[in-house]
Amino acid sequence: MANVMRVGIAGLGLAARQGVEAFKVNPGARLTAVADVRTDALEEWRGRYGVETFTSVEAMCESPEVDAVWICTPNQLHSRHTIAAAGSGKHVICEKPMAVTLDEAEAMVDAIDRNGVKYVQGHSKIYDPPIRKMREIAASGQLGRIIQINTWHWRGWMRSPRLPSEVDSRTGGGVAYRQGPHQMDIVRFIGGGLVRSMRAVTGRYHPTFETEGDYTAFLEFEDHTAATVVLNGYGYFDITELTWGIGEGGSIWAGRDSSRSVPVAMRPVTPEEKYGLAKYNEDRHQERAQQTDRFQPFLGLTLVSCERGDIRQSPHGVYIYDETGCNEVICEPDSDPAGELRELVDSVSENRPSFPDARWGMATLEVVVGMMESSRQRQDIQLTRQVACPPIPAAALS
Repeated sequence: MANVMRVGIAGLGLAARQGVEAFKVNPGARLTAVADVRTDALEEWRGRYGVETFTSVEAMCESPEVDAVWICTPNQLHSRHTIAAAGSGKHVICEKPMAVTLDEAEAMVDAIDRNGVKYVQGHSKIYDPPIRKMREIAASGQLGRIIQINTWHWRGWMRSPRLPSEVDSRTGGGVAYRQGPHQMDIVRFIGGGLVRSMRAVTGRYHPTFETEGDYTAFLEFEDHTAATVVLNGYGYFDITELTWGIGEGGSIWAGRDSSRSVPVAMRPVTPEEKYGLAKYNEDRHQERAQQTDRFQPFLGLTLVSCERGDIRQSPHGVYIYDETGCNEVICEPDSDPAGELRELVDSVSENRPSFPDARWGMATLEVVVGMMESSRQRQDIQLTRQVACPPIPAAALS
């Protein structure tokens, strides 16, 4: 690999549009190629970034100008494209969910191991500074052992413009696949990773989309820590009413309140329709990234309860509630819009294991798939592919 990691992006949808900002703050990586089946998207990216373009991900993986592949293709293609990249000796960042089935995930893990390349599970909320701080505090033991983790999220996911694959559970659509990995990563990371069993109920109550629009899950960790994970994506109530108006990107969601009527999306849209909207336009994303009224990002509301206190997120870090009252711990804002790129570059240059890696991604997928299976069977699901969270460095606990 060259001194600067040369990265190719596979799939030029929303994830790619968000992730491309990471190259501006990661001098150790450079975008050199993109792949997509849409020639108009390729032309746009060639003109904007001066990159080499490919109509085939497999062809891009063979390019000598690519050291790593950032997989942003539709969920049902993640396994195929990860295996192609690893087989060509390329390191991999793969967007969530890792795959649609556990068999696909196992094939990805095998390809990563067999070819000796690094894998980073992308778009994980465990990169968010407050989530990392919650894990540090919980792991330090200053509040005793963790006894409960609760994370809840209400947002209008089902009301937003969605591509056909985004509202088809067979291709990894619906809130279980699309939002579940975020929440399950948060809970697993804070709780140490080892979920023993789960019971869940998922629902399909959208008027036209036959896919999961809500879920309620109860998880038990190996050490008996209990967790609840709740998401409602129908959009009547918005969780930002309970998080100081702050949303997932760390900015104020102006005008969002439950008294406003938001039209329900009644049909899937085309890529041209979706990415033509202002909220998905790349210039609009860059404009939001430059806003000055930004706080720590909130993916819903997460509360961690320990033997001697509780922890929850604040606009600037986390609040700790203990016998002395409520104290705020300020977290440094993270200027990196995509920590996964930084993690891949650092793990390669430092010759160390990456995190979250392929086995972590498969363990999170096991919880997501188990949630849907538990709802179908109406019974507990035992989990067998879980892995522990790496120890927190001693310096972080001091």
